Amino acid sequence: MLLTSKIRDQVFVHLPLGSFAEYQSKIADHQLNVEIMITAEDIDSQPLDSIEKVGRFLSEHQLYCTIHGPFLDLAPGSSDRLIRQVTQERYRQLLALVSPLTPRVIVFHAAFDPLFYGDSAQTWLKQSLETWLPIAEAVEKMRGGGRIALENVLEREPQIIHELLLKVDSPSVGVCLDIGHAHIFSSAPVSDWIRSLGSKIFEFHLHDNHGQWDEHLALGEGNIDIAGLLKEAQEAKICAALTIEAVNEEQAMLSLQRLGSYLRP
Repeated sequence: MLLTSKIRDQVFVHLPLGSFAEYQSKIADHQLNVEIMITAEDIDSQPLDSIEKVGRFLSEHQLYCTIHGPFLDLAPGSSDRLIRQVTQERYRQLLALVSPLTPRVIVFHAAFDPLFYGDSAQTWLKQSLETWLPIAEAVEKMRGGGRIALENVLEREPQIIHELLLKVDSPSVGVCLDIGHAHIFSSAPVSDWIRSLGSKIFEFHLHDNHGQWDEHLALGEGNIDIAGLLKEAQEAKICAALTIEAVNEEQAMLSLQRLGSYLRP
């Protein structure tokens, strides 16, 4: 077992739905919780019984999951009403598909792009609310009480997501703080994101880089002080899922080993 039982329930490994069957035995052998990436293509092609099969496997092995929803070409704050409608429909389809899994968190991208909306953030917020308010209501009705976490990507500071959370005003809606993205794209230190968002952080995405591009390196292979950031989160009593995002199995296993050492008392 790579992680102690004390921290195992908090840690997840990112895995595309299409790769789940290939890695089932290793998931069971190492007792790994998983974050399942589900694309729009998966929504269209995966029958409900295949998702229920995944749920039975996780239940039989006493494992948990989070979900990463589709994001390519979706724009919850788009200025185009039809794009927002399509985005919301995809989100609703995902919620219906994954309901049997009772995921701990469902991750969506907040998708604020400062290049296009930097001078019209309030307009973007208003448009985003038209997407997130009904989705928040749908999540609250999910079996077991669902939660969604809005992930940062290109956002340069935590304030825009913090303001969106205040306007949505739902205990079921929080943040997935992607440490790697914040290290590259944010003008504010990652520690500022932790202090600003606090208990609204439902999940961390953990991967490393050198601050230039989204390398998705194993923990400790870049220049992010991940151990220090996790310590800061612990001191702030932030109880969040910790999800390893790696480009391959070797990197994932290395990250798990290092994460275990970072979290030791």
